[in-house]
Amino acid sequence: MSQRLLERRIAIMISAIVLAGIIFSFLTYQYYLRNSSEVQKIAVEHIQNSTLIKVTDLSHLLRNKLDLVTVNLELLSSSKELSEQRLEIGKILVNSAQKTTANVVDFYNWVDSNGTSIWSSANSDDITNMKFKEFSAASTIYFSKVKDTQVPTYSNTLKFTNGQSGILIIYPIFDNQNRTTNINRTNEQFKGAILAGITSNTLNQYLGSQISPLSSANISLVDSSGLMTLTGIAQLTDANVFDKKFSSLTEQFGTSKSVKSITEVFRSAVSNPKTGTTDVTSGGKDLTLSYAPVVSNGIHYFTIILILPHSLVSSLDDLVVQQRNFAIAAMLIIVLSAGGIFFVITYWNKGLRRVVYIQTKELQETTKKLTYHDKLQKEFIDIAAHEFRTPIQSVLGYSEMIHANLKNFDQYFDKIIRNARRLEKLTEDILDVSRIEGNNLQLSKSNFDLSHTIQQLIEDHQKEAADKNVKVILDFKKNVPTTIYADEARLQQVFNNLLSNAINFTNNGTVIITAYKAQVDTNVEMGQQDEESIVVEIKDTGSGINPDMLPRLFEKFATKSGSGTGLGLYISKSIVDSHSGKIWAYNNKDGIGATFTFTLPIHQKKSKK
Repeated sequence: MSQRLLERRIAIMISAIVLAGIIFSFLTYQYYLRNSSEVQKIAVEHIQNSTLIKVTDLSHLLRNKLDLVTVNLELLSSSKELSEQRLEIGKILVNSAQKTTANVVDFYNWVDSNGTSIWSSANSDDITNMKFKEFSAASTIYFSKVKDTQVPTYSNTLKFTNGQSGILIIYPIFDNQNRTTNINRTNEQFKGAILAGITSNTLNQYLGSQISPLSSANISLVDSSGLMTLTGIAQLTDANVFDKKFSSLTEQFGTSKSVKSITEVFRSAVSNPKTGTTDVTSGGKDLTLSYAPVVSNGIHYFTIILILPHSLVSSLDDLVVQQRNFAIAAMLIIVLSAGGIFFVITYWNKGLRRVVYIQTKELQETTKKLTYHDKLQKEFIDIAAHEFRTPIQSVLGYSEMIHANLKNFDQYFDKIIRNARRLEKLTEDILDVSRIEGNNLQLSKSNFDLSHTIQQLIEDHQKEAADKNVKVILDFKKNVPTTIYADEARLQQVFNNLLSNAINFTNNGTVIITAYKAQVDTNVEMGQQDEESIVVEIKDTGSGINPDMLPRLFEKFATKSGSGTGLGLYISKSIVDSHSGKIWAYNNKDGIGATFTFTLPIHQKKSKK
């Protein structure tokens, strides 16, 4: 009886283990199904967001280029040289306009009131000149429209004899001396037109250069009337999205009824110009279509449609399916072997749970770090983009003014050079951050006169200080050694950052620079003794440091000012640290201004060769 009871208990135990294995296998299968769906959903959202961001960027880039083309046409059409048909100067102006937009515009053409060509920026290139002749034939109807209405106009996508498509933007030229303020001008004022021609090949090259060559995305460009200028899908070449032919072409892709068709997406994107994204199924493949309008000066020129296949989603789905199938097979083996390895399964299950828990924690930490990194990267990109945009626009603006006026342009050179140097400084800061992050910040130490170096740097900032009515005072104590062993260029960088900040935040005040010798605590926790150092203080009477910024003043991107990337103090601290020195800052006790201080050990050890 006892043997039968024992066998019965063993049978019940094994049955319970088998049943538990089956239930666990079923639950595991459901778990992996749910995870597969979530992973796929996250991957699709990532593709949608990435595609939407990219198409928006492309829209803004093309809009800015068309804005620049419009500005060029406005300047040329209002130019006295073109209205009076001063050929030599007119040539220079037209060619200068071509140079500023060479990556978008194929040519600028200057014609008289009868439509006869006076000059084209394409005259220096025989091949481009042939293209121009085709454009000239196609532009006749639009020239007549401009001549009759005497207002700027633009063409929808035109088909030319060389097989290319493109658009024209035409501005009328009027007599500046006899120009009236009335909207309806007389024909006597009409002196001709200036037009810009843009081909589909040029647009394709420009937009294609903005997308990574490794990307599987393709671009479609549709004008406001629905004509395809660029086609991301080969079968849709030369089609109009509002024609029945377009619908029949897209039906062959086998679009699923559960989502929008390609036809619906294209038509909606063109007729209702706004930014958006949606998914379609074409030829058995899932695609994301993101679209954004290109609107310049109130004119809807194009709609950009970016098509990206879900190749990443498919790969992820395959991996999840493989993992799921492997887990199910493992569970079946466990169920079949349950009777002989009961205790082993118990301990293995505990170990597996522990591993899953640890990996989950690690994944959570990694996710947090990636999220924080992405946030910092986005902030940095926003700040850097803003910083790059300001000097670039200034350089372009003054350059255009120089080209437009061709006289009295010396006054703009200083501003162009200053903004170019701002770009150079920003680029160097970004490179320095990269070197610091990669532990590749190299020092080139040598003996140099610190007093002379500081005095030179103060002289470099005298004009900047004088413009803000700031007096810079240097107090170099007698006990400070004149010669130190350090990296002179890097210390100049530190001093430049601190002095420039002090002058920048001070108006009608004083900046006092004090250098003296003192004993500085090096590392109390490590038991190191005080070290004889040179201390440099830069004290200003400016607005002081925002209290919220003090705890993270020397971190990356720490800034609350209207300009600057927040990299200068971070780089300065890294340079001082690499010299075994210290740097800190505080608001002055009297509530006026702030003081920045850094130290340099006097007895720097020379590295052995």
